[in-house]
Amino acid sequence: MNPYETAPLPLSRGLRDWQTLLPEPAELSGLPLSRARLLLAAAFFESAPPPQEGEEARRQAALIRRVERELRLRFLSLAGHEKPCERLLLALFMLNVLTVAAAQREEPNRARAAMDFLLPENSDMLYRTANLLSLEYGVSADAVLCGGAELMPGRPCIAAHRHPYDDVQPPLAGLETHPRTYVSLHVLHAAARAVSRMAADALWVRSTRARALYAELSLILSEHATQYGGLLGVEPPARGLALRAYAGCSLFDDLAAQEEVPALRAAFAEAEEACCAHLHKAAALLGEAPPFADLPLPPPLTLRPDKGYIRGALRDVGTTLRRGCRLPVGALPAGADFFRYQQRMNADVPSVPSHAVVMAHIRKKGQDFRCELAPHPVEMLRNRAVDQVQVGR
Repeated sequence: MNPYETAPLPLSRGLRDWQTLLPEPAELSGLPLSRARLLLAAAFFESAPPPQEGEEARRQAALIRRVERELRLRFLSLAGHEKPCERLLLALFMLNVLTVAAAQREEPNRARAAMDFLLPENSDMLYRTANLLSLEYGVSADAVLCGGAELMPGRPCIAAHRHPYDDVQPPLAGLETHPRTYVSLHVLHAAARAVSRMAADALWVRSTRARALYAELSLILSEHATQYGGLLGVEPPARGLALRAYAGCSLFDDLAAQEEVPALRAAFAEAEEACCAHLHKAAALLGEAPPFADLPLPPPLTLRPDKGYIRGALRDVGTTLRRGCRLPVGALPAGADFFRYQQRMNADVPSVPSHAVVMAHIRKKGQDFRCELAPHPVEMLRNRAVDQVQVGR
């Protein structure tokens, strides 16, 4: 399917009344992938379209922004109510399966290398949130996810704190001819930013331990967004609007095709129609050949658990970044920014929130909370009575 060949609806058709804007929550118990798709759909519209130049272009962008905001509210209404910790767990699960899906359809390049590098950090955040859920609420994350993920340490969160200089990536060349790569990076960038915001917005909870962990996860996720954003580079406003709409057409076409819950499938299909209308309007504002106009949509971005792929990525826990380049921590010079930043932020290891959560679980229950199909692929991370925070540092 080529969205440029689809007859678009008028932009104003995307505006809704209260009945359609705020539907009743969907029944999604026992359907973690449907919940993940819904959170991803809301995440896509978390940020506003890029500002435009010219009065008419600004009006059209304002209309697009309103339609997108209403779509986001509709998705959040369908999601219903969950504990902040449980929703964050589901959002991190969504990031995990999204990253795996994007990496598996990507050819070897710097985009896939970034996804593979960040997977162990996504997995570790999921594991530590699972420990918080067990410790604070007595809830099994494995039950929430219906066995959809192995819950085990990755690159420890304490090792994911890098100097901001090190996460900056130079733009990936050739994105204008690779819609698959562009869509993956755009969606991952939006998802990382949205989950970072979700974690920060949960700082109102009473638990001091939970607030501290949410703050730490928000910082790490903002680092991930920096990496994906760097690879995307910066586009002129009108072209950025068109690329964003194209990514939405691709994403929601994939989500609608995968979804089995009728209410969600209908919502995804309507979002695809809206993005198609936005794409045609952005292409008209662009005044030149729009991006990917002669190409079909990329292969489907299919969200599904792939525990084997994640296990393979976890073997890379001992690497870090230096000015955007991956290398083993042991290869860093003694005065590297990474070590200076670690000393500044994590000098008192017991006070690091992600470490404190797991250690509290070990003290209370004799071991951490994890769910594994086989021994951990990294021998140093197999002991359930110790939180090994020297890995990757």
